Amino acid sequence: MLGFLEGNILIVLTIIAVALFLLGVRILLVFGVWALGYAITHTLFPPINMPIVAYESLNSFPWVAIPLFVIVGSLINEFGISEDIVEFTNAVAGWLPGTIGNTAIYTAGVFSAITGSNEATTASVGEALFDELQEEGYSDTFAAATVASGGTVGIIIPPSVLFIIYGVTFDVPVTDLFMAGIIPGIGMLLVLSAYCSYTAHRNGYGVEDFDFEATRVVRAAWRAKHAFVTVALLVGGVLAGLFTPSESAGIAFAYILVTGTLTGRLGDRSQVVSALQQGVTLTGITVPLYVMSVMVQQNLSYEGVQEVVAGLIAGLPTEWLIISAMVALMLFTGSVLASLPNMIITAPLLAPIATGTLGLHPVTWGVVFMMSDAIGFITPPYGLNLFVISELTDQEYMRVAIAAVPYLLLLIGVWLLFFLFPGLNVLSPV
Repeated sequence: MLGFLEGNILIVLTIIAVALFLLGVRILLVFGVWALGYAITHTLFPPINMPIVAYESLNSFPWVAIPLFVIVGSLINEFGISEDIVEFTNAVAGWLPGTIGNTAIYTAGVFSAITGSNEATTASVGEALFDELQEEGYSDTFAAATVASGGTVGIIIPPSVLFIIYGVTFDVPVTDLFMAGIIPGIGMLLVLSAYCSYTAHRNGYGVEDFDFEATRVVRAAWRAKHAFVTVALLVGGVLAGLFTPSESAGIAFAYILVTGTLTGRLGDRSQVVSALQQGVTLTGITVPLYVMSVMVQQNLSYEGVQEVVAGLIAGLPTEWLIISAMVALMLFTGSVLASLPNMIITAPLLAPIATGTLGLHPVTWGVVFMMSDAIGFITPPYGLNLFVISELTDQEYMRVAIAAVPYLLLLIGVWLLFFLFPGLNVLSPV
């Protein structure tokens, strides 16, 4: 029986995994069942190896940055600094058609530069601005879709938690990934803002008498100074080569804690405890999912599945067909897998084609792939940002997903632009 299972293990595990996925079982448990099933039925991968793989996967100093980024973002919320960010982006972008809609999009851009997380950005911006979007006439579904779409930039604009994990996993300099993510992230924000402005103007959303005032921008920028210093510590120190991502996150944490105490924003210990709990919770989700994804990727690699798929794509007769197949695969995996498993499993599968056949630099490929991963946050049936905002605003998932389709198509357009013409990313260090 064991021999039969070992000979047909991929078929059996695939059937079980797909069945569990369709039943709504969390992806962590689906991958855990896969990894454990493979270990039990395969003599070369005994269960005793699983903790060894886990240790080796996580034995890297940059992993310290993950909980610290989350804690810094949580403290920004707890201390009310996120409200200063909203006021600043409203002063800068509120004069555009749609007023608060553009504020939500650009707030997502600034906030993502602090948290490095799509879902955290979506939740924070949604909590802060959804009611105001409704007050300015936005339909519930379009308001939710706008917030969810703005949240996609969280893993592209530095500092990005997933860029750190990508760099550690695939031995790509995190500093280079941060630098190369700036222009694509800004491009994503601009197209989102353009569509929001167009739709708001067409439907009469927003406030008509909102004017741009330089003095208001300066005052708002001064109030948001602690947020900007935090961004400078998180991003500037890394890009300048002064700190590692983990060190910059630690310094930013200390800065927020000290300034919160000195300015009176720290009311009591419960704010810090809440931020620490959020950091521990997200890390407790991310780390096991990462480990299980690595195990599944190793299983697939050993069985030769990745080589077969990569060979089929690389064997297509023209470069355009190769690119089309890669695009189709990335969109598919991004729509059904969470961002972390998608990165661990799909990125190494396509990397030899991207860097070999297409001649992309590993940094360029990393940014291109992570853009596709970001798009997956608003792509059904998974679309984590859509789930987050749907739960937050008590709306039907599919209604929000349909409203987000134009945003989705525009983001795909930006992604393809940087994929096909990587030279447009002039800040890329390669």
